[in-house]
Amino acid sequence: MSHNGTLDEHYQTVSEFYDGKSVFITGATGFLGKAYVEKLAYSCPGIVSIYILIRNKKGSNTEERMRKYLDQPIFSRIKYEHPEYFKKIIPISGDIAAPKLGLCDEERNILINEVSIVIHSAASVKLNDHLKFTLNTNVGGTMKVLELVKEMKNLAMFVYVSTAYSNTSQRILEEKLYPQSLNLSEIQKFAEEHYILGKDDDEMIKFIGNHPNTYAYTKALAENLVAEEHGEIPTIIIRPSIITASAEEPVRGFVDSWSGATAMAASTLKGWNYIMYSTGEENIDLIPLDYVVNLTLVAIAKNKPTKEVTVYHVTTSDLNPISIRRIFIKLSEFASKNPTSNAAPFAATTLLTKQKPLIKLVTFLMQTTPAFLADFWMKTQRKEAKFVKQHNLVVRSRDQLEFFPSQSWLLRCERARVLSAGLGDSGRAVFRCDPSPIDWDQYLPIYFEGINKHLFKNKF
Repeated sequence: MSHNGTLDEHYQTVSEFYDGKSVFITGATGFLGKAYVEKLAYSCPGIVSIYILIRNKKGSNTEERMRKYLDQPIFSRIKYEHPEYFKKIIPISGDIAAPKLGLCDEERNILINEVSIVIHSAASVKLNDHLKFTLNTNVGGTMKVLELVKEMKNLAMFVYVSTAYSNTSQRILEEKLYPQSLNLSEIQKFAEEHYILGKDDDEMIKFIGNHPNTYAYTKALAENLVAEEHGEIPTIIIRPSIITASAEEPVRGFVDSWSGATAMAASTLKGWNYIMYSTGEENIDLIPLDYVVNLTLVAIAKNKPTKEVTVYHVTTSDLNPISIRRIFIKLSEFASKNPTSNAAPFAATTLLTKQKPLIKLVTFLMQTTPAFLADFWMKTQRKEAKFVKQHNLVVRSRDQLEFFPSQSWLLRCERARVLSAGLGDSGRAVFRCDPSPIDWDQYLPIYFEGINKHLFKNKF
């Protein structure tokens, strides 16, 4: 880019960077992974191949799984505008938790010889799964990917997708690594013994220290593993905050994951939850899906390789904060204008408090009791009783997430602004990655409508 804002003849766009390259993506069947696949295929027409790691399933061959995979709404613009791009998306049978990723020799050699960029986004995202399992997937899986990466002959960049909440003991989180004790053999020994002996959760909580759950703990461990083991490979770490529905692309409001903020918003819209542990004044860091994808792809293209790992935050609390209360006000406004089918009379009415006895009382009166009565009525009609089970899932999810809406963090996000500023107007239009201009009053209804359209439509 020249000083007068025009492109010089040596300027390379983000899309052009991917010309002639092949990318390998783990976690490609997940909410974020699918979006990486779609954006690369759609916006980088010069890309050669996008290899995606897919687990084999009994009774379903790879061809059938790929047909179903590409038939999802997230791929609709490719389907209708450039269906020929689908040929670039190539499945690789494997498993992040299996030895050597479960790859056969032939496909492993294809990756070693052809891939120049690896995006490792596969992870176990269950917040409180047993350490034995999260360690195997989030740390062990990352080690296996690194072993493969070191064999690749033309690798230009390795990307580890982490979380902005990997180091929550800090109130202000910078775009840097936070050291963790990385005695993996000792950690694995504890996890195995704890699981086999069935020890209580208090010992687990003590072991993971300041981390709120095993997910955040193992993501922090994996970051440090990447920093120690990447060697000479150019490496970046992407730390998104709480990923929500897409703002603009590939489908406005696309969301197909019931985790995190989406689970709570859906429960509120449906009238399944009426109270939350928060004063309402805390900031919650939401980031639309497409901003995470765009920042990642721009960072790969524009990052200047160094021996150190570069960390990028994709967050909003630094540049464009939003409070819990404001979100619930918008939820209530949306619900009154767009009543969800089968929603309770007081749906989207949520009490925010840090009084635990009040939370228990409201939960019992407004949620537990109606669920038991509804199931009793269902049984008298000889129908399936499902409301108590649903209620238990909602309360468990709410309680697991309690740590996050009850306090605020400032997640610095300076590098996203710098990258965006260097793109020029045309580049920013295709790879929007600076979250500071997000208008929450415009975006939140898009998010909630996405929940109605993509989640409730398929489930109810």
